[in-house]
Amino acid sequence: MAVATGKAGAARFEDWEHRICRTFVPLQARCDGTAGFSGGVDSAALGSVVLAAVSASHAVVERTRRLIRQDDPELYKFGLQVSGSSVIEQDDRQARLRPGDLAVYDTSRPYRISFSDDFRMTVAMFPRKLVRLPEDHMAGLTAVRLAGDSGLGALIAPLLKGLGGELGTATTVIATHLGDAVVDLVTAAFAQQLRQPLDEDGPASHRALRARVGKFVDDNLADPALSSKTVADAHFVSVRYLQKVFEAEGVSVSAMIRSRRLERCRRELADPRSREVPIAAIGRRWGFPDAAHFSRLFRGTFGVSPREYRKTVPGGG
Repeated sequence: MAVATGKAGAARFEDWEHRICRTFVPLQARCDGTAGFSGGVDSAALGSVVLAAVSASHAVVERTRRLIRQDDPELYKFGLQVSGSSVIEQDDRQARLRPGDLAVYDTSRPYRISFSDDFRMTVAMFPRKLVRLPEDHMAGLTAVRLAGDSGLGALIAPLLKGLGGELGTATTVIATHLGDAVVDLVTAAFAQQLRQPLDEDGPASHRALRARVGKFVDDNLADPALSSKTVADAHFVSVRYLQKVFEAEGVSVSAMIRSRRLERCRRELADPRSREVPIAAIGRRWGFPDAAHFSRLFRGTFGVSPREYRKTVPGGG
């Protein structure tokens, strides 16, 4: 009789593993013993979001590099621990979740989830491109616990829990709007988390922010919309805070942008390969649409006009 029970448990576990793979992405699942195993997977599509309620008596689920190479749809999974507990591991971080806690993880990188006995989790899965936050910043937030009893987590947790209990009841139109709402709330929650470490008033935090801003400015100098506001928005801080951070450097962000743009113009004017490019076109390329204004700024910085500077370059006459 014990053998029969074990075989039945193994069959239930195998069926559960197949169902989580079909619902999400290819995964490997295991447990210490399948005798008496029970589990369930219920899911529904909310527009671009797959929402699923996953439960089991106990299990370990893993996404390996080999499975990622076989199939990588580039998705985020956002999980709410409804009952029991779990440990989510990704990128050498661990998020220990208890009921009400949330965490995000990325299907394009290996991860492991170890569940306690008798757990239930509601998981929202959606394309990474829907989260309008820099992927390199989001990469630092995977497998990080988000408390469900404060901040935006207190809004998301009840929503996910309620949706997980009502799978399949919404009409197509309502489902799409619900999916959009989930993605928007998740994005807002992680934008808030990204903002927190940058708002710490410490020298190390300021240096790190200045370094990130410098790289961002260099990468976007040709964008005519580049400004203190776009830089602040890209780094999830206010313009006022950004200005405060740069006060120690004795320069404003606007002045830094202007200075680096002028230096790019100077380099291009000195480049023999750009000899035939009109000076006004070079100015426009680097964010100076007004030729007269560009000439005045250039002279004020380098002591000569762009035309005079080009004549000083060998072969530039």
